[in-house]
Amino acid sequence: MKKLILSLLCFAIAGMVYAQGVIKLDELKMEFNPTSLEIDESSNSLTFKVSEDYIGQFHANPLKYAKQNFSIADFIEANQGKDFNKYTVTFVTSKGTLRVHYNEDGEITSSSQRFIDVNLPYKSIVEILKANEGYKIISTKHLAYSKSSWIPDKEFYKVKLENGKNRKNVKMNISRNASGVAVATLE
Repeated sequence: MKKLILSLLCFAIAGMVYAQGVIKLDELKMEFNPTSLEIDESSNSLTFKVSEDYIGQFHANPLKYAKQNFSIADFIEANQGKDFNKYTVTFVTSKGTLRVHYNEDGEITSSSQRFIDVNLPYKSIVEILKANEGYKIISTKHLAYSKSSWIPDKEFYKVKLENGKNRKNVKMNISRNASGVAVATLE
């Protein structure tokens, strides 16, 4: 009986090993398609749909994401014969947009960011609600602007508050300390 069970076990293992045959597939060719980087003639801009690895990846630092995931040099090369001296690239997510303006050399001339319904830092929420007792937050916007830099020059939150029929808008300026941490203050 013991030999029978061991024999069946050996046949089962041998069957599984031979069932793992190699299947050869045809070669897959991936090519770079520069037409996807061509500028839209009607608006003189490119809209780039952002695909995030995790929620909030783009909003955490949009300019850094754009710098790491978009090659302005390839974009300029794809549009070389069209005689443009400036380029506008718009990065779009479900929460908002980043619009970056480049010159003909691929250097950033300005940028603007606009995101809606973003999560505010905890300390900012506490500060707003303490200063506006009885109100609740109904919407938020994160806006930022820069000129000739990958670092925002002006950055702020706009918060819409509601208390029954009363509504109030609050603006919070954001400044970055030496370590790059954002500090929001009520205006």
